[in-house]
Amino acid sequence: MKNKPLFLKLFPLFSFAIALSFPLQIRFLYGIPLTDVESIFSMLTPMNIISMTVLITTGILTASMSHNVYKTVPVLLVALFLNNAIVGLYGSDYTMIQVGLSFVLFAFSLKPFYAQEIKAVIENPKLRWWETPKRYKVKMDLKISNGSLHLLTETDNISSTGIFTAVEDKDLLDSFNLNDVLEVNLGDKAVKAKVVRINERASDYMPLGYGLQILQDESHKDVYLPWFKENIA
Repeated sequence: MKNKPLFLKLFPLFSFAIALSFPLQIRFLYGIPLTDVESIFSMLTPMNIISMTVLITTGILTASMSHNVYKTVPVLLVALFLNNAIVGLYGSDYTMIQVGLSFVLFAFSLKPFYAQEIKAVIENPKLRWWETPKRYKVKMDLKISNGSLHLLTETDNISSTGIFTAVEDKDLLDSFNLNDVLEVNLGDKAVKAKVVRINERASDYMPLGYGLQILQDESHKDVYLPWFKENIA
């Protein structure tokens, strides 16, 4: 999957739309022309303005994938609850059932924030798969080693920042561990790479093997990228 999760695309638009709905409701309820912006905004209550502010802030934080969104989501829930409670108890435009139902539906719309996949990509930029460099399907022999153990493998896909190298024998996956730093031989040249993934279940899309991230040092710029541009891209 290369696309950003749909929820993270839609929620900023959703939150901005709800914020905009506050003045629009006033316009349609009281028949105030859209050109009379001053009169419309003068009828917004302090709780309306607070709710709009938190909605817009949460939308911006979601769009920018900031982990601070987990600070504003509870505030947003409280703000909308208080706003709807005030409208239901003291206003005459909506019934308690209407404001209560709208709050429940909105609360459910926040639930995906706490889904494992969504929370993981917000809190850890390295897991945002849609931002990864383009990968090229390339089959070529490769040798990886940790100094004492050498393993002959075959590349499955390659990008400007890493290599996924396939391993035919599952028992060989015990050769290296996550976060091990290995030497990767590229013909007569070598670079350092860290094991960032061990795929222990083969599928139609990904074989058994190691995901290697090329260390971002001088050799990446001076050795790996020239080799990548000459042989892959």
